Amino acid sequence: MRQFLVFLVALFIFIGFSLPNQAKAETLYTMDTQNHSFDITKFGAKANDNKDDSQAIINAIRTADSSGGGTVYIPAGTYHVTTINVAVSHPISIVGEQGAILDGRQSTQQSILNIGGSRGGAAPLLADAVKGNKTALTNLPVVPGDIVLIHSSELFNPARNYYYRGEMAEVASVSGDTITFKNGLFDTYHSASTVLYKLNMPNISITNLNILRDSNHVGLTVNYARSLHLAHVEVSGARERGIGLSYIYGGAVENNEVSDCWYEGSGTSYGLSIASSQHLTVKDNWMHGGRHGISLGGQEPVRDILLTQNVIDNYRDSRVGAFNTHENVEYITISENQILNGVSVAGDHLTFDGNTITSRVDYPGIIVKQNWYTDELVVRNNKITAPNYGILLETYLPSLEMKDMIVEGNTIRSKSAGIGIKPRMETATGTKIKNVTVKNNDIISTIDSAISIRNYGQTAITVENLKIEGGTYNSVNNKGIFAQIPPSAGNFTISNATIGTEKEGEYGMLLINFNRIAIDHSNLQGPTTRGYGNYFQHANHVAITNSKLNGWKYKNGVKMLNVSNVQLGNNTYTNTPS
Repeated sequence: MRQFLVFLVALFIFIGFSLPNQAKAETLYTMDTQNHSFDITKFGAKANDNKDDSQAIINAIRTADSSGGGTVYIPAGTYHVTTINVAVSHPISIVGEQGAILDGRQSTQQSILNIGGSRGGAAPLLADAVKGNKTALTNLPVVPGDIVLIHSSELFNPARNYYYRGEMAEVASVSGDTITFKNGLFDTYHSASTVLYKLNMPNISITNLNILRDSNHVGLTVNYARSLHLAHVEVSGARERGIGLSYIYGGAVENNEVSDCWYEGSGTSYGLSIASSQHLTVKDNWMHGGRHGISLGGQEPVRDILLTQNVIDNYRDSRVGAFNTHENVEYITISENQILNGVSVAGDHLTFDGNTITSRVDYPGIIVKQNWYTDELVVRNNKITAPNYGILLETYLPSLEMKDMIVEGNTIRSKSAGIGIKPRMETATGTKIKNVTVKNNDIISTIDSAISIRNYGQTAITVENLKIEGGTYNSVNNKGIFAQIPPSAGNFTISNATIGTEKEGEYGMLLINFNRIAIDHSNLQGPTTRGYGNYFQHANHVAITNSKLNGWKYKNGVKMLNVSNVQLGNNTYTNTPS
């Protein structure tokens, strides 16, 4: 357990935001507590006396708030609490001395510490507001610097009747009924279904505090806060969730620990949950949840979150991802984390970069559950070890589309496919990925193919352009690549790659229904005891050029079925008839 010296003032640096597609997850404002310090012992709290100190701490926070903001100081010692539930309007910093403990192990209340602002007055949107634009027409009384919640009654995702369109936006200027925001809107809003709320969003800082629980409830919740600073907070035994954040606009969550969060509740049991929030950095935390170590999403969307250098874990028998997102998240970067029991995500503009991901149970390293339109998924430079799929993309609904899927520079060791793409169910018809780019990966799968694109029953998934550039894709007991799409629905190009199988009598590749297949400057490697070859079915054109084919029984290392045009040129054949 880590303990840290006390810092009485948390500095927040103002940095402006860019447009949504250039989001930065940055801190916004300077915490101004006016140098007011409020020691909870001056309000009647007494350490180590087994009496409830909740009201004394509440009184200290309220006094700081009524004074225009301040630092609430918690000296070392154990303070027994039931619940500290306070709404504030001014900057509040709660600072614990080394060894400061809030002991709520006897409490049955929902949260031990619940602090934040509130949702204020509301007014309708008077004209449609368009994604990317910076203006909204409304008679909501606001001033520059205010944070506005835009809430629509329209569903964010028609597949989920509890996620709504919405976002928070900072006011840059006001002219009559026209509000100009600092950044372009993430979404489009219709006047008939949209209301704007003025939010009371104080700066909140909580540092150097240990929270104990022993129940199926929450340790710490923060709601309606801007420039949140949460650091060196330890929570244990809060088995519904350790830390819950909602409606947070900017800030940092860093160097915190959550443990002992497992219970068989109704879908929760999180280490850290973040809902309806934007522009946050989550860094250097150790989050051991029950169901999930970290979970994003719920209510209005979660956007522009950077998770970096965290250790994310969950209870072994949860059999779901240690890192999880709900379907209403966008612009999420997961970078340089250690994720110890797999990933389960849905959303748009998701980037996984430089993580180490393992799965201890029969679960994919990363599973992407696509059930709405997606622009981009990037999985780059990760090390993934899983007894299931390495990376699995599954489509859940009919007529879904993903624009770009990029898998680059990863090292994957898996039993099932290193990269798997398929419908989740037979009703997920007409789904399509426009571009799949697979580049410079090192993939070895032991049971399935290194890359597998397959049907669910009679339901196929369309990949319009599949490109492999560099890397090694090998299966120990199956084909190097298996890919089947609807007839003539896509093109497949391979260059500078090594693709093979170690199984005697197996195909190196089996590609079905592609329009054009072009393989150039690649190594198609069979087993020492020779495999059958590389099998191409129902294609308009197959070209293999400038490549090495080694260890195949079929002539030229290939077999064709219903292929209209074949081009073989300048290839080298070893242990293969030609």
